[in-house]
Order: sequence, then C-alpha cells, then structure tokens
Amino acid sequence: KGLGYAASTPEELDFITSFASETGIVLDPVYSGKALYRFLTEVLEDEDPESYRNSNLLFWHTGGALGMYDKGESLLAKLGEVSPVRRLDVYGKGGDGTVPI
Repeated sequence: KGLGYAASTPEELDFITSFASETGIVLDPVYSGKALYRFLTEVLEDEDPESYRNSNLLFWHTGGALGMYDKGESLLAKLGEVSPVRRLDVYGKGGDGTVPI
C-alpha cells in the first residue's frame, strides 16, 4: 500500500523516472504513476499470472500533468540518477547543481 494521496514512496518515484526514461511516457506522481506502479507490481506479478491469460487488461493514462509540480525537485533528483541530461542554468544564478550555459 502506498503512503496516500500525493505522498510518493522512493520506489514509486524510481519507477516513474525509469518508466519515463525507457518509454518516453511521463507519468505524474499523484495518480497515473502510482496507479501503474501498483498495477505492474501487484497485478502483473500476481502469484497466479495464469489467471490473467486470455483476459483483456487496460491501463488508462489520463494525463495528470498538474501532479508534477509538487514533486518536481524530487523527480529531477531521481532523473539525474538515471539520465545524463542536466538542468541548464539559463539565468546564470548557479549554486543549484545546474550546468552553466
């Protein structure tokens, strides 16, 4: 069970950033990301995977971009662990881990 509304576990944030890196599909950490994480870890890794054979499974990604704002810094930190992409310091302020341009 998760931590509750808008409270993400480290595993959920790891999944969301890895999923985005591997698929190009960005999931928000409030709804879609948490739901797909649970779906993949609980439904598809069920002890009886044969119970889903010949079944139709649908995961509906409804967007949820607004859920990204509150978790932006946490996701950026996680993304830095799995991606060579770095945030640019376009305003020249520095000191926040960005790369000056």
